[in-house]
Amino acid sequence: MIAVRESGRFSRALRQVSRDDSLSFEFDGRDEQEPPREEVPLGVSELVGLISDTLEGAFSQVLVLGELSSFKQAPSGHCYFTLSDDSASIDCAMWRNDARRLAFKPKAGDEVVCKGRVSVYANQGRMQLYAVALKPVGAGAAQRALEELKRRLTAEGLFDADRKRDLPYLPRTIGVVTSRTGAAVHDILTTVRRRFSRCHVVLSPAVVQGADAPREIVRALSLLQTFGGCDVVIIGRGGGAVEDLAAFNDESVVRAVAAFPVPIVSAVGHEVDYSLCDLAADHRAATPTAAAESVVPVLADLVEELGALDLRLRSSAVRYVENMRHRIDSRAGRLKDPAKSVAESRQRVDELAMRLERGLVARHRLATRRLADASGRLHQLGSEYVENLGASLEALDKRMHHALEQKRRNAVTSFAELRSKLDALSPLAVLDRGYSLTTKSDGRMVRSANELENDETVELRFRQGGATARIISTGNGDT
Repeated sequence: MIAVRESGRFSRALRQVSRDDSLSFEFDGRDEQEPPREEVPLGVSELVGLISDTLEGAFSQVLVLGELSSFKQAPSGHCYFTLSDDSASIDCAMWRNDARRLAFKPKAGDEVVCKGRVSVYANQGRMQLYAVALKPVGAGAAQRALEELKRRLTAEGLFDADRKRDLPYLPRTIGVVTSRTGAAVHDILTTVRRRFSRCHVVLSPAVVQGADAPREIVRALSLLQTFGGCDVVIIGRGGGAVEDLAAFNDESVVRAVAAFPVPIVSAVGHEVDYSLCDLAADHRAATPTAAAESVVPVLADLVEELGALDLRLRSSAVRYVENMRHRIDSRAGRLKDPAKSVAESRQRVDELAMRLERGLVARHRLATRRLADASGRLHQLGSEYVENLGASLEALDKRMHHALEQKRRNAVTSFAELRSKLDALSPLAVLDRGYSLTTKSDGRMVRSANELENDETVELRFRQGGATARIISTGNGDT
């Protein structure tokens, strides 16, 4: 790996590459006495390809420190930016898959370390740095990256309270992910041995500081998950500087903790320290010692509590037995001789049977008497009702004939009146007085002489018969 921090080093590296035996350079300032020879020119794409191969071979992986003078993310997800320092700048590109792994949101003005390879953008013949990772430099930039990662993971729900699981009351096996040689593992083992020595502890060691720490921690968790015998897991380390705890803010570690199948207790640093791993875990402890205390109870306390519960159970059982004996004795005194109870019950049944028989006979006699009385009354009432009904029918028949006769006479009278009125309005009555009706050939009634024309044929209708006439002349109808 070649780390480049200024343009001068890049120039020196390029000069070093130019001296490599894989390329040869020719200049125009040849000796005039040398016989001229024909030169074969290179195509532009060939030249760009040679430069690209040279740069990629010499700068296949570089770390460059600089400031983002511009940063743009295309809709495709690819990022394009310019990395510069006081005297030089270089165009950079980061593809979408690499940009997804960014732990912060870069912006112009941020100082970053860029990891990538140098090549040539053939379409424009421009040297370009193809970045695969960006890391902010300085406490402010690192904090911004941490806050950005925290907001993103919070939006995904990795820190939700409803995801937290309760710790087992009495775990049989505890998994521990920490450094094999650190103070944290010693504190955890000492605390577990002191509080509950019968509990098993499985250590899955990992480096908890440095660039390899996130990968080591994820691997250790994966080994514990494959082991599959743990009831709870403690992950953490002792205190240190903020940068020493950076592994527990790594996205891969946080996601591994959140996805672990059994409850996890995070114990990173001291009381004042707080990491994203603490937020993703099911329980957070200030120190590894506090984590062990929250996972296992004190055996002596359990024995004492069990003794107290046993004493309470025995006392409750004795009181229950005494109460039951007292209730049995009390009820036993109220019990009678079973033979005497059966005899009394039989006598009571005989008495009830005799009372039932007497009651049925009395009810039968009463019902017979009431039935005879009701039959006599019904016969008497039936005769009177038939006589009254016949008289009523005869009266109604007379009233009906009288009403029908009166209605007939009223109808005859009304018919005669209506006929008289109709005859008075009939045009035939007018014809009886000597008038006639005049109609045209199309059947229309002639009401005025103005409707007639000379020589027009009209039809005349009299009371009896009719005639056809021709109009000789017409008047204005004033006379």
